[in-house]
Amino acid sequence: MISKRRALVAGAAAAMLMLSACSSGNSTDSASAGGPSGDPVSGGTGLIIEQAEPRSLDPALISNSWANSPVLGNALYGTLMIDNPETGDIDFKLAQDFSSTDAGKTFTLTLRDGVQFSDGSPFNAAAVKFGWDHIKDRATASPDIPQASLIDSSRVLDDRTLEVTLVEPVPNFANAILQTSMNWIASPASLQAGQQAIDSNPIGAGPFTLEQWSRQDVIKLTRNDKYYDAPRPYLDKLEIRAIGDADQRYNTLVSGGADLTLEGNWSNIDKAKNAGLQNAVVPTGGGTTLVLNSTKAPFDDARARKAFALALDLDGINNAVYDGTAKLPHTLFDESSPFYQDIPLADEDRAEAQRLLDELAAEGKPLNFTMSLYPSGKALGEAIQTQLSTLNNIKVNVRTIDFAQVGQILGQMDYDVITNAVVFGDPEPRLWFGLHGASAGNYSGVKDAQMDAALDEARVSQDEAERTAAYEVVQQRLVELNPVIFYVRSAPGVIANGNVGGIQQYGMGSVLPEMLWIQAHD
Repeated sequence: MISKRRALVAGAAAAMLMLSACSSGNSTDSASAGGPSGDPVSGGTGLIIEQAEPRSLDPALISNSWANSPVLGNALYGTLMIDNPETGDIDFKLAQDFSSTDAGKTFTLTLRDGVQFSDGSPFNAAAVKFGWDHIKDRATASPDIPQASLIDSSRVLDDRTLEVTLVEPVPNFANAILQTSMNWIASPASLQAGQQAIDSNPIGAGPFTLEQWSRQDVIKLTRNDKYYDAPRPYLDKLEIRAIGDADQRYNTLVSGGADLTLEGNWSNIDKAKNAGLQNAVVPTGGGTTLVLNSTKAPFDDARARKAFALALDLDGINNAVYDGTAKLPHTLFDESSPFYQDIPLADEDRAEAQRLLDELAAEGKPLNFTMSLYPSGKALGEAIQTQLSTLNNIKVNVRTIDFAQVGQILGQMDYDVITNAVVFGDPEPRLWFGLHGASAGNYSGVKDAQMDAALDEARVSQDEAERTAAYEVVQQRLVELNPVIFYVRSAPGVIANGNVGGIQQYGMGSVLPEMLWIQAHD
């Protein structure tokens, strides 16, 4: 049977997974960025750049997306399963199977036989249950609580088998695992020992083990000889550094200070393509958003949200922030998606925006708000302030927030506007998380009965026509309500020098370190 997601991504993948001009792609698994020809070469140290350093090596606290630390999580803990962004099919690694016989209400996870943690203890179903319960526990403060909370209960049937019952049917629940930290299982004993212990000696079943973590500098990893998938990993060591600044990431790569960098900046991906470097982007729907907090003034008024959305020139933002290189989300779904509808999310209409602003001001509510942005969002903030400065009865302030603050800020909804993302291949379960009124991941706080009902229907249905009709309602309600403003398609990307082989992405731009190898220069 054809994967439900295949039609969504196959065409986009062909366009987006770009090969370098001087190398040949030889992988059909997940996203291939091309690389040196020939068989993999063992040995050497891979120098990796990620965009953020984790606050802990507890897998529940490492985000499994291109914008965070997914290579580190994959390296320490391995992966239960991955997807192929070109087809949407699920491939198994530490898991052997994950399937449902009742339309997604109950799943059975079967683990690969004979897998060990790096300390020699057994990698078993009890460990998976412990890890998923750990993520679900609100005291853990994992960013992936919404996905783990889909689980109502789980039961260990034997060492290799875990039965999982969901709160409600989610046929595409595998996506919730492979796109999050649920894909990474640590030894229960190491988790029970506390954060200090796991930060100094994390025990996983991944291809690498921790050698040294010098905070704000480098994380050094060494090959795990107990890794199940010999002869992988090919590299002897990894050195991972976090660089949030896009220019610094790119310059470090091209100057030889790194072999590969995870990338989310369209300008850097465009520069890499023009320079003949390896580059690839996992195709997605949705995108990066400005989240408007609809639970309090000023954006509890739908007119304020509409005015802000209509006032923005996305092409102008693209030019100012991404040098005109970004792909823009004019519609919720990409044209290659089976769920695509020509329903513009927010067409610029400054005259109507000004009318709404004047109407609010006449009621004593001129629009005054603060955008909470990361340091890397300086250009975005300046572009928006410049655009809106030509309108009356609106004032835009900017505050800079640190990555370490974001969990608390989001949890307390301590913002007027904040950047976030609603990004997906297949829409479920991520679209539900980002927009449903009952979801903890709905950071706009919007509650709309029509949109909630449509999201619920699309989540449980296995009929493409029914899902298409439901998502049409979702798009119409987004246009009406403007709880978030999609301003750029996300770019779950990777760029690398030409001698790096085996680049493979899955999920939200997560790269598999065990596949990487480096061809020595002649």
